[in-house]
Amino acid sequence: MSAAFNVDVAIIGGGIAGLWLLARLREQGYAALLIENAQLGAGQTLCAQGIIHGGAKYGLHGQAGQTAEAVAGMPDLWRRCLRGEAAIDLRGAALLAEHQYLWATRTPTSRLAAFFASKLMRGRVEKVAEAGMAVDHYPPVLRHPHFHGTVYRLDEPIIDVASVLTVLAERYRDAIVRHDGPALLPADGHLTLRHTDRAPRVIQPSMTVFTAGAGNAGLPWATQQLRPLHMVMARGDHLPGPLYAHCIGASEVPRLTVTSHYDAQGRLVWYLGGGLAEAGVHRDCDAQIRVAREELQALLPWVDWHPVEFATFTIQRAEAHQPGGGRPAGFSVFREGQVIAAWPTKLALAPLLAEQIETVLHTLNVQPRPIDFSPLADWPRPTVGVYPWNREDLAWS
Repeated sequence: MSAAFNVDVAIIGGGIAGLWLLARLREQGYAALLIENAQLGAGQTLCAQGIIHGGAKYGLHGQAGQTAEAVAGMPDLWRRCLRGEAAIDLRGAALLAEHQYLWATRTPTSRLAAFFASKLMRGRVEKVAEAGMAVDHYPPVLRHPHFHGTVYRLDEPIIDVASVLTVLAERYRDAIVRHDGPALLPADGHLTLRHTDRAPRVIQPSMTVFTAGAGNAGLPWATQQLRPLHMVMARGDHLPGPLYAHCIGASEVPRLTVTSHYDAQGRLVWYLGGGLAEAGVHRDCDAQIRVAREELQALLPWVDWHPVEFATFTIQRAEAHQPGGGRPAGFSVFREGQVIAAWPTKLALAPLLAEQIETVLHTLNVQPRPIDFSPLADWPRPTVGVYPWNREDLAWS
């Protein structure tokens, strides 16, 4: 086995949290190395809807709270990164939509929730038009004369997640490697990097940071919780154009959250989350599709849903453990010795998570140093994963 390769920080896990942390540390001069045992983004990241939350949906019942405050500045930060005006340069990544919409039905609870959000998030929520007025700026599907709700425009851009991962992976390719062995855990401060066609390589980091989502479970002192979602996808030529919107119901969770994407064959896909996905964890695939069809028929009855195909899958959201299993208010960072475990909670919070981890490094006096990554030049690299709607194992019906 060759001599140990010394780095300032070893990052375990190549989702958005790990890649953003790698980018931030490299830009600050740290010798940071990211290690991934599958494909980049293949866990939670590529299953996200790509919404850069600005906090509006957290004010649906009159209480903005900590989560809303934590995400308030994220839309502006991500936009500046996409324009190349911030420390992390995301030029080349794609923006799917400049804005998300908040869509209230005629029910009193739905209208009241939207009203609370608009008042608490003043400046980030803008009423588009009252029902019956000019609706040129409504999403196309809501311009139908039978729509009688209210629409607000949110300061929440939607990104093409895969393109963000690709930009970061290409820019920092020299510091991203593939591990094919068992779960990596520090042993005497060392990590043993393995691959089927390479001799093992020992990595000796000053700090090890786990950003592996559910993969952080190997650290018993950093307990996590898993909250499942049963996501739904609808595809076909009969979909009424792209839609990026939260439909508000009576719950603190949107009744339905819709983002739009195109699959590998160029077909439009509506990706459905929100309350539908949370309540759907108790349903099998057929039942979840049936409920999704019923919801869409009830909310958008002027659309012909019969020829539209549907598929579902489940995903576990990994987060730091909360009393009673509730939602974390923001990102989470824990440390024991020279090891950090971190969860961003939401894709939008990856920049804040990376900033906090860098602060921890400063407090531990981990100093940036130059390093030559050429000894790892021939080590295999992970590829970017695929979106769920491009998976070959899904059954569409």
